[in-house]
Amino acid sequence: MTTWNNTAPAVGNQITADIPDITENFAHLKSGFVRLFQDTWSDSDLTDDKIDTTVGFNDGTYNVEFPTNGIAAHSVIMLGNSSTIIWMYLNAAPPGWKVLTTGGDTVLAVSGGTGDYNVNGGLADTASSWQIDGFSHTHTGPSHTHTGTFTGYGTGSSAGGVQSGYLQTDNSGNTWHTTSAPATGAAGTGATAAGGANNDSTYRPKASVGKLYQLDTA
Repeated sequence: MTTWNNTAPAVGNQITADIPDITENFAHLKSGFVRLFQDTWSDSDLTDDKIDTTVGFNDGTYNVEFPTNGIAAHSVIMLGNSSTIIWMYLNAAPPGWKVLTTGGDTVLAVSGGTGDYNVNGGLADTASSWQIDGFSHTHTGPSHTHTGTFTGYGTGSSAGGVQSGYLQTDNSGNTWHTTSAPATGAAGTGATAAGGANNDSTYRPKASVGKLYQLDTA
C-alpha cells in the first residue's frame, strides 16, 4: 500500500533522495484512480476509464450509488432541485425526498387546454371541494281535468232511467249529468315539492393513494 509523503520532496534535498518519494506519491495517485475507475490501469491508454458507480461518490459518510438493475443500454441521470415535486405511490419518503406539506386531500389534474384546469401548474386548486352539491327544484305539469262518458242510472228526467251522461270527477258526489260534460274546476298543476340539495361529502371514486414528494435539498 502506498502512502502520500507530505514532507517530501523538499527544497534542499538531493534529487536522488527525492525521486523515491516522488515515485511513491505518483503510485498513491494511481491507486486512488484505480479504485475510482475500478479498471485495470494503463499508463498509456485511458480510453475505457470511467467512474465506477459502486464507488463513485461519497459525502463523507455514505457512498452515493446508482441503481443499474434492468438497464439494457445507456441511461441518463436526471437532476432536480427543491422545486422538483412528483407524486409517488408511497406512504413514506424514499431517500433524498420529503413529503410536501401542501396538496393533501386533492386529486391530480393536468394544467393547460381551455377547460377548468387551464391555470398555472404547481398550484393547489383550493376553490374546489370534495362536496357533491345537488339542486333544489320542482317538477310542474300542465293544468288539466278528468271527464268520462257513461250509460247508467242518474238524476235525469226519470229516476232509475237509463241515460247517457257524464260523471263529474271533482269528488262532489259523483252526480250524473245528462246535458253536457261537467266542468270539474280542477286547477291540477301537478307540481312536486321542492327537493333539498344533495350534499353528500362522503362519496369517493376508488383510487390508488400516494403523496406528493419534494426533493430534500436542505
